[in-house]
Parts: sequence; C-alpha cells; structure tokens
Amino acid sequence: MRKFLVKILVVLCAVALLAGCATPAAPEEPTGNGGPGGTGEEQADRYGGDFVLATDLVCSIVDPHHSKGLMASYQWMQHILETPLAYSATGEVFPLICDYELSEDGLTLALTIIPGRYFHDGTEITIDDVIASIERVGRVYPSFAERFTDLVVSQEVTDDSVTFVFSEYRPNTILQLTDSRGPLWVLPKKLLDEWGDEPIQDPFLFVGSGPYVLEKYEPDREIVVRKWQDYKPVMNEGAIGEAAPRYGYFDSITWSVNLDATSRTAGLLAGDYHFGSVLTDMQQQAIDAGLKVFYLQNEWAPAIFFNLDESNSDSPVFDKNFRKAIRAALDMEAIMLSIRDGDSNAFILDPDPVSRNSVYHNDIIKNTEWNIADKELARRHLEASNYNGETIYWLCSQSASFYKAAVVGIEQLREVGINVEMMLVDPGAHSSMRIDPATGHDIGAWETQKTTLPISQGSFVRGDQGGWWKNEERDRLLRIMNTTVAGSEESLAAYEEFCRLAAEEVPWIIFGELLTPRFGVPELELNYQGTNAYYWNSYFAK
Repeated sequence: MRKFLVKILVVLCAVALLAGCATPAAPEEPTGNGGPGGTGEEQADRYGGDFVLATDLVCSIVDPHHSKGLMASYQWMQHILETPLAYSATGEVFPLICDYELSEDGLTLALTIIPGRYFHDGTEITIDDVIASIERVGRVYPSFAERFTDLVVSQEVTDDSVTFVFSEYRPNTILQLTDSRGPLWVLPKKLLDEWGDEPIQDPFLFVGSGPYVLEKYEPDREIVVRKWQDYKPVMNEGAIGEAAPRYGYFDSITWSVNLDATSRTAGLLAGDYHFGSVLTDMQQQAIDAGLKVFYLQNEWAPAIFFNLDESNSDSPVFDKNFRKAIRAALDMEAIMLSIRDGDSNAFILDPDPVSRNSVYHNDIIKNTEWNIADKELARRHLEASNYNGETIYWLCSQSASFYKAAVVGIEQLREVGINVEMMLVDPGAHSSMRIDPATGHDIGAWETQKTTLPISQGSFVRGDQGGWWKNEERDRLLRIMNTTVAGSEESLAAYEEFCRLAAEEVPWIIFGELLTPRFGVPELELNYQGTNAYYWNSYFAK
C-alpha cells in the first residue's frame, strides 16, 4: 500500500492522498505511449532514431550528488539515473525504484524495493543502495539535509525495506525523493563507499538504472546517451509526466553544445538539430521553413505587487477599494499580448499562484473581477476609496516584459482616472528597489514562478519578498498548510480560503502565465508534461 502526496509542483490528489494505492505491477515491456493509456497501435506509430538537440549549457559538475540542481548537469543525468520515487504532473507520488507507504500524519515513511530493478551493470538494486544514496546526499547537499535527513529521528531496515520516522511533518519532505533533476539519484552502495563524499570527476564511473546509458561525454562539444536495451518501465497506472512509464523511444539523445544563439538558430534551420530555440527575429523564418512550434510550460507569472509596507501607509494603494479599482481596470489579455509581442499562443490567462496541474489549483481569483477591463466598475471602486487624484508610481525595469506590461497597464489605469507615472530603472536597480519599500514606488513589477504546493510559492503565497502584505488570517491559513498533510481536505480547504482572501484584499495581481516557444522538426513529438524537459518518452512520429 502506498499513500499519495499532493499535486503542485509536487502535489497530489486529496482522495489518493488519504487512501492507499495498490503496489504497482512488475516492470513490463513497453505497451503504452508514455502517458496515461496508450495502445499497441499507437506504439507502432512512433519510432526512435538519433535525437539531436541544441543547447548552450556546458556541464562542469559530473557527480550526481553534487550537481546542485544545475540544468547543465541534470538535463542528461536524469536519463541515466533514477530517484527512489517519482511524481506525476498531477502531483501524485508514484513508485520508481521503490514502492512506499506514508502515514496519515506524515511522520512515518516506509520505502520498499520493487523486485526486478537493476543497475546498468546487471546488479540488482537493494535497499542498502537507496539508504547509502540518501545518506551521501544528506552529507553533501545542505538543503536536502534540512528537508529530509536532519528530520529523521529513527531509521529501521527490515529485509528489502527501510522505515524513516521524522521529528516533524513538512509537506515537501517526501518530494525530496522524487525530483528527477536530482540530487537524490540512487547509485550503488559499493561505489559510494569507495568514493566517499568528495566530488567524482569521471562521469563514466557512475552506474545508473535509467532508460539510457552514457556513451560520450565532451561537455564543451556534446553529451550522448544511448538506450539501455534491458530497461523495464515501471507501469504506474494513471501517471503522467515523470511518473509515467519511461519507454526510451530514441536510440540515442545528443545534447549538442553551441554557445552562439545565431549559430544555433542557423543549425536548426539547416537540419543539424531536431530541436532548439530560435532567435525572436528569425522565428517567422523558422515557421516558413516548416519547423514546428512547441509552447512549453514554464509557469513564470508576470505580476505587480502593491507596496503595503507601513512606511507607505499614506499611499492610495493601502485602500483595498483602490486596489480593486486597478484590478477591474486592467485588461490582462492586452498586457500579456504586449509582453509576448502579439503571440496569443505564448501565454495562458491564469492568475492562480499554483501550477495548473496542481490539485490545489482553482479559479477563485480568476472569477473575482479579474481580466474584466470594466471601466465603470473600476470607477465605482475608485469612488469608494480614499483616492484624491494623487500620483502613484509603477516601478519597472528596462526588461522587455516589465516595461511592456507597464506601458499597457498604465494607459489602462489612466483611462479610469488614476494618475500613474512609470519609475523606469535599469535591471540591477530594479532588483534592489523592488525589495525595498522605501524607494518611493507604490506598484512593483515582478515575475515569479508558480509552484505545485502553495507553501512553496514564496512571493504570492508566503509573502517572503515583495509587497509586504501583512494579514493575520493569511498567517493562520499558512500554518494550516504547513502542518497538515499535503493534499488533504484540510490543506485544500485552507488554500481555497487563502485564494478568497487574496481575491478580496488584492495584495498583488497576476497578469497570466508565460509559455516558452521552442522549435523542432515536424515529425518530433516531445510527449512530456511539466516544466522539466525530459526526452525518454519523446519520439519521431511515422
């Protein structure tokens, strides 16, 4: 039996969270499509071949446990190595190397090796390998220690299982065992005992268990992984994203390093690469050449925060009716179109602070006078406020997104009678001024990333930076989300109440969610969900 965790950038279903799930089926030959469902006929419509993508990232750290979440390292390591558990794009936690059981209070976690999981050298993975990997990462990676190993008060090994008891519950503790970007990848204990804790410099010393093996490592030129023919996917029913069965369609994957953006674009147009980025002013040329556009989820959310620090209490923004007037006046779609240079496919109109996949996601803020561009309602809110025509200042930098949003937003506010001036500064000054309430701004432009778990969202939910919104009810709801099991009814209800509170108080306004345009050959299907780019289920369509 296993318990599910929430769906946020790692959260999951409340129902699944509180009810156990059956142990997964033993590893099987590929029969699906890398996502939920899939048929043999669909499987026949996709093929592998050698996939080449352009990157400007040069890997400098090859020890998985020392990789520090660097994309230059994990972009290829995650195809070779595996974590004990995996999480679905919906937020559910699924088995990968281990099955698991999480107690209802979140204080006890049992991991059990799934039979038939092997390293690339043919040795069967044991619970000792998992424990040794956890302990090494805890020694060399402080944030992992803080979130996992330092919380362990007892650890008991029985046969092929280990049970951890924690001193306190934290919603993100189990998630440390699921992140395919590392650093907790499982490596053989015998090698870890031999190496100790110092970083290893030879990537070919590592023995993984994933669908690919390292074939070539020239970090300033190319990194190549080749399909491991003996890999057996874990058939997690209903999982999507990283927790779905990993099929490894491509025979090989090559990260071709090219530091010049113009050269990368030219290479993609010339057919040297199957996938990559294209310079903005050459994107139409790429489309005309027949390349496919992929709009990738990145969950970055352009927004404004109101300066609600006590030192700014004389400002009209301290009146929530004034903040409601601003919200009612803004046309979010027009702002996002400006940010994305008119590309309506490059954004989503969603103001919720958490990921759209998250079980916590709701439309409460979206359905509360958001993106209505209602001038009459805005004027009524103004009349109910203490606004007397004072000038308010919108702080932004010369960054394209901040500046473009400010230009459009300021014009919309002026149309309803709000006197707004732009405080335009260079990006360096903006970074420091935005977090200083005494710089004279009333509105601060910012862009921050949504998360799966609400309590992981520092700017909008926790209020760690920007805005200085103080509210006792918000603090009470945060305590509930921090102390109740993620995805539970109580936690979900607390987040809904938080959204109602934010919709009423309007401490910030999210304009929408950005998508990242990338280009590939017409036959390419990326076939992944979420913000992490993994290619073990990508394929060329026949």
